[in-house]
Amino acid sequence: MNRKSITPTINLERKKRIWFLVKAVIFIAALFAIDNFRSQILEFGIPEHYLKALRLYLYADLWISFIRLAVVFYYQQKHKLSKGVKSNFILGINHIANILHTFVLIGAILLLFKIDPINLITSLSIVAAAIAILSKDYIANMINGMLIIFSEEVMIGDEIKIGEVKGKVVDMTLVNMHIVNDDEDLIYIPNSMVFTSQIFNYTKRAIRKVSFDFDLKNELATDVATVERHIIDVLSEYHKYIKDDSYVLRIIKINENFTSLKFQFVLHRHSEVREKDIRKAALRHVLKYIGDTKQK
Repeated sequence: MNRKSITPTINLERKKRIWFLVKAVIFIAALFAIDNFRSQILEFGIPEHYLKALRLYLYADLWISFIRLAVVFYYQQKHKLSKGVKSNFILGINHIANILHTFVLIGAILLLFKIDPINLITSLSIVAAAIAILSKDYIANMINGMLIIFSEEVMIGDEIKIGEVKGKVVDMTLVNMHIVNDDEDLIYIPNSMVFTSQIFNYTKRAIRKVSFDFDLKNELATDVATVERHIIDVLSEYHKYIKDDSYVLRIIKINENFTSLKFQFVLHRHSEVREKDIRKAALRHVLKYIGDTKQK
């Protein structure tokens, strides 16, 4: 099985199965009453088209919910996903089921007003076409969202960079992608932008490389080896998470007054330490080193 980026969550699937059983008992009882006590119900003054609308909604809702649960259960068993996890496939199936539930509800409401949904769509085809044109961006956004979700190129829990935004994917909807950056800001990126942008997925790369840039005045950058040893020393508490001999300090650019440097190292694949914690600690000590050097 290919590696899946999955995020621990509350066991929503188990709750949904329990809710489906409760709903199934109620809906089946209602359908039984409609089919077997129709005449008695009509005698109470409830119109026939009300029963048709209710019957349509109950049947369709049950079937959509049952198929969704069956597909998700099969997927979990096939890929041996533990309880309480969420994957892109399950997220996509949930979105499709919600769309179908919405269509069924709209159809049932139309039947309550004695409106045939099919005839309405046919008679309002010009209006529907105009609405589709006006909402083309929203529709395109939804389609892009589905393509992103099912492609599994970006998954919930992945560390990614889109444009200038870098952070962890915490959710994906049919409208946008939710990313939490290093400052714990929740950022919403439209799916159309995600679909057309260059994406850096740091989670799926073969190695976990951490890097950060900083500038030093030219007089402070004369001994790059000393700067490198200092940063390595201040990261001593993190050495067990970092691969040996992976530390590299490179000169990126030399300007008239400043020298731009990039420090890099590689984390062990399954290290639990957060990259931003190491980067933050290192940068703080770099600033301290610059300040101490100036005072000498």
